[in-house]
Amino acid sequence: MKFSEKLQKVENIVHKLEKEQIPLEEALSLYEDGISLIRELQTFLQQAEQKVMVLSEDLQEEPFDASEEDN
Repeated sequence: MKFSEKLQKVENIVHKLEKEQIPLEEALSLYEDGISLIRELQTFLQQAEQKVMVLSEDLQEEPFDASEEDN
């Protein structure tokens, strides 16, 4: 499942919990599902942040030389 799909599921869960009258058991189940999805989203974001940091470090280590582009 894509990041955006997981995020949409979390938003749907929040909406249900806030707006609908649902039994406690169903509310707990939805809450557990939401927490699980949020953890997956956080992991994805942390991994993306690490990739960006690595890519940024690579750019800082290799200065751009415009004269090389002309050849």
